[in-house]
Amino acid sequence: MNRREFLKVAGVTTAVTGATLASKPKKAFAVELGKEHDQFPNEVSKDAKRFSQQNHVFFRAFWDKEPVDEFIADRFGYKSFTEVGLIFVSQHEGIKEGRNAGKLGFRQVDKALELSSWSVNDHFASNSQLGVRNSLIQTYPVNPETGEQMKDMPVLVPGLFSWDNSKVDKKIGMAKKQYKFKDAKEAEQCVKKAAKHLGADLVGIAPYNESTKRWTYEDWAVPNVKPFTMPDGTVEYLPFDPFKFEKGEYETFGVKTVKSDFKGEAGFEPKSVIVLAFEMDYDALKTAPTLTSGSTVALGYSRMAETGHKLAEFLRNLGYKAAPCGNDTALSVPLAIEAGLGESSRMGLIVTEKYGPRVRLAKVYTDLEIQPDKPITFGVKEFCNVCMKCADACPGKAISHEPAQVIKEGMEFSTGKVTKSTMTGVEKWFVNGERCLSFWSYNGADCGTCISVCPYNKIDEWHHDLSKLMTLTPFKPLLRSLDETFGYGGPIEPDERLESKYLKDAVNDFWDKL
Repeated sequence: MNRREFLKVAGVTTAVTGATLASKPKKAFAVELGKEHDQFPNEVSKDAKRFSQQNHVFFRAFWDKEPVDEFIADRFGYKSFTEVGLIFVSQHEGIKEGRNAGKLGFRQVDKALELSSWSVNDHFASNSQLGVRNSLIQTYPVNPETGEQMKDMPVLVPGLFSWDNSKVDKKIGMAKKQYKFKDAKEAEQCVKKAAKHLGADLVGIAPYNESTKRWTYEDWAVPNVKPFTMPDGTVEYLPFDPFKFEKGEYETFGVKTVKSDFKGEAGFEPKSVIVLAFEMDYDALKTAPTLTSGSTVALGYSRMAETGHKLAEFLRNLGYKAAPCGNDTALSVPLAIEAGLGESSRMGLIVTEKYGPRVRLAKVYTDLEIQPDKPITFGVKEFCNVCMKCADACPGKAISHEPAQVIKEGMEFSTGKVTKSTMTGVEKWFVNGERCLSFWSYNGADCGTCISVCPYNKIDEWHHDLSKLMTLTPFKPLLRSLDETFGYGGPIEPDERLESKYLKDAVNDFWDKL
């Protein structure tokens, strides 16, 4: 679109929106901007049960031998969910190449960028992205006399998401140096300032009470591992047999679960949950579903680990205990909603006012009492009900077109049946996690197409602010059309997208722009 066409469309849009606001301001703003709620804004049924972490799609890869559904088998050629998970993990680690290897966006340089972006998470918070709490790092001791690594004697040490609060007990017991805030409001100001200073883009506070406890997993899971001597002589503890995997066999060792217990594992009972959001790069996400877009997702996870660790250390040095978490311990999206960071969306991700869905989430549990934020709504539910752009663009056909509703086990949608991978009893749009992860494995990279095409995925420019304003007016159904007229998000048809000029230009622009 050239400058004249842009100004013409923008001018008409501005005039129409302005006229609506002037003539019918109450009707125009059907949803109050940034309205606060005393309770969780989505309906939660009385019989809703906490979710078991072993049923999370990532963990099912290590124990669930059941055949995949007919759609996954026909569309992607997989037989079991174990196969889906192990192929994805092997591609994530750079062990196995995906079907698109060598194509623009899937070249070695794109993969190198993705792996380097993951490196802080992978080297210092290993497996946290899969949901392993209090994650450990496998390393090898060095002989102080020779400087040689003892390759056959690996040790496991706490990672960045460590729940070790021993320094706090020492300070309270010996030095009595717990910092006393004037009140919970002062604690909120101090913690939020520290969190942003240490690397978070958005910060919200949720109380840890009966309402928010329901998002904590009923039980915590970790994959069982066995030692394997690798070709270079090192011993690696792995949740699957790597030698059988090379032959196309998928042997895993199951998972072990324990009842969730902060007191037993972190040494305290939480009073507050600090939820952190990290912006992902707009230009990189335009290239979804390539490795180039995956690099900003990976960088988000590395920032989550680094900032979560630093904020936990800040609290511990004040004399309070902390448990930093990534994807583990609890469901991040509803906690972020409780903490006032945004609303749920059709794609299952949180939509924030500033960054739309372009964020990663981490959380830090603490025994410091902090004044909480309240959940907010600003029209996302109303907009998602009419847009459906993410559902149309999903290459795995994982996002449903049906309205938001209280999800119950066994329900059937256009995207398949509700399985054990979905928490039930909560009002939301159904997303089929099995199909989503199956596409990742098939594609050879994380996806992110839903984020890329979302009309809320905008950078800070005046016409983008206008777009967000329109989501609150009766003209919100037009926004998707305007979004596509301006060329945002690229082709919607999944098969067309990977071969499109838009995607090629987006990858080239990413690498060419300094």
